[in-house]
Amino acid sequence: LVVIAIIAILAAILFPVFAQAREKARQTACLSNQKQIGLAIIQYVQDYDETYPSSTDGAYHQWYEVVQPYIKNGEAAGNGLHYGRGGVWKCPSFSDDNGQGQNYGAHDDLFVSNWGINPPAMVRPAYPISVIPSPADTILIAEKGVNGVGSGYETFLTLQNWWATSVLTGGVYDPAKDNSFCGYNPCEGHPTPDRDVPAGQDSWEGAKTVRYRHTGTANVLYADGHAKAMPKGSIKWYKNVYVKGPHEDSINYQYSWAGTEPK
Repeated sequence: LVVIAIIAILAAILFPVFAQAREKARQTACLSNQKQIGLAIIQYVQDYDETYPSSTDGAYHQWYEVVQPYIKNGEAAGNGLHYGRGGVWKCPSFSDDNGQGQNYGAHDDLFVSNWGINPPAMVRPAYPISVIPSPADTILIAEKGVNGVGSGYETFLTLQNWWATSVLTGGVYDPAKDNSFCGYNPCEGHPTPDRDVPAGQDSWEGAKTVRYRHTGTANVLYADGHAKAMPKGSIKWYKNVYVKGPHEDSINYQYSWAGTEPK
């Protein structure tokens, strides 16, 4: 009995340690995925006049497809859906994705959406990398939630309402305010489950929100190509997400109900 008790105590101590080690390994693999995706994006922009791809074009092709040839690790499409799947597109800690892929989302403003637009009429122009004033501080790709139905989203939300209630004092940026975490989305009065949307439920908000699935941290890729694990609450909207010009254009095109930001 004493031996059994000792074994039980050791198991209670060691199992959580093993679980943490496994999750750390998954997080490292996920971070490696993002670094490879970052290198592919850099190669893409070099081939296309230093501009970023559209998140979705008029033919419903998503940015995963145009970046895929520079990676060739995983699928660019699956079951007729234009979603990155498998290989570097798959985070080991990502939940059952119903075959939709889209573990990683691009910046909603910098990868412009041309969804529903038939080219060449009214196509929104791609943004050059020069539009970003501080590439080392601006998040380009981030882990995000999953929809509970067989569809997902190719970008992560950049609207201030999903990050911070206010970042201005007297109309001037106040760094002290730029550290609140809204998530999904208490700033707008929505529930805040830090999890993927349950099976059978459709939620564009949850599926476009940065997801902290690695023991409270989310892996992100910055515009200069470096990747980093960010604890919940450490991403600052004005410093790490907001890009003046592209953000206002994105609001005018697809989020007019959000009003004027920053605020």
